[in-house]
Amino acid sequence: MKTFIVVARYGSFNQAAENLSRTQPAVTLSIKQLEAYLNLKLFERTTRSVTLTKDGKNFLPVANRLVLDFDIAISDMAGVSECRSGHVSIAVVASIATNILPNIIKAFTMKYPNISIHLYDDNSKGVQQRIEFNEVDFGIGSIWHANKKLNFLPFLNDTYEMVCNKEHPLAKSGSVIGWQQLQGYDFIGSGLTQTLKMQQFIGNPKYEFSNTTTLIAMLKANIGITVLPSLAIPDDPNLVSFPLENPTEKRNICLITRQKTIQSPAAEAMINMLSQETPKLLEGGIFKSNIQCLFEKNKLLSGAIESH
Repeated sequence: MKTFIVVARYGSFNQAAENLSRTQPAVTLSIKQLEAYLNLKLFERTTRSVTLTKDGKNFLPVANRLVLDFDIAISDMAGVSECRSGHVSIAVVASIATNILPNIIKAFTMKYPNISIHLYDDNSKGVQQRIEFNEVDFGIGSIWHANKKLNFLPFLNDTYEMVCNKEHPLAKSGSVIGWQQLQGYDFIGSGLTQTLKMQQFIGNPKYEFSNTTTLIAMLKANIGITVLPSLAIPDDPNLVSFPLENPTEKRNICLITRQKTIQSPAAEAMINMLSQETPKLLEGGIFKSNIQCLFEKNKLLSGAIESH
């Protein structure tokens, strides 16, 4: 069709061949094949000129539109492969969404301004389910339960701390809290505390809230204490936190993908950005020192993740 358009433009097989960097016989054969396929005569040929037939004139705008649509489609796909356009969707736990990702997304958008990002803020169970159900490209969260359909690549970890109102008796107990000291106080449970190894020191929580925002509001109202990983502790003047020891318990955060899935260029670019920028972010001193990266820089796409 592109050959047909160029021949129609120049009214000459020789000039069309020169423009297309093809031989004249090849151009002639292309037109004959197109006419045979359409079962229509598209050109009137004489020794001096090549002109469109009535059917050729009717077909020319159709051919122009089809070739333009094809060129646009190829250009769009090239843009996706080169990350000049595209889309990436991520499911992520709230503490990572609010503390780590803003800086990552800012750096990503500066490098890839035309890639759109859809972020789902969820708990670890929801993150894992969204990945399993193919609702997102990948996710970041704790392992809710083992799943052979998913890859779990260690991303970072942080340490659990006791959190309470600044007026609570435990707020004046010192710089470090033992798990045994939590006994006897009203405990507020959440999805973040259900998998704690030190659950025996907590017992059955008196209160339980699935939403972290509600949990923080209750702490500010001084109705109890809780245990949160470092990244989930808000910077609030009404609250204090202390490291827990004997033993220290950590939360492991993984980058989660589906097994045997090739990441899109946009998703792969985001994963690479995470591997490059997260260590810089944690080394910048704005987070507590007990938050650690669990991957080597620029190694996030190797190992458990199957990609290009």
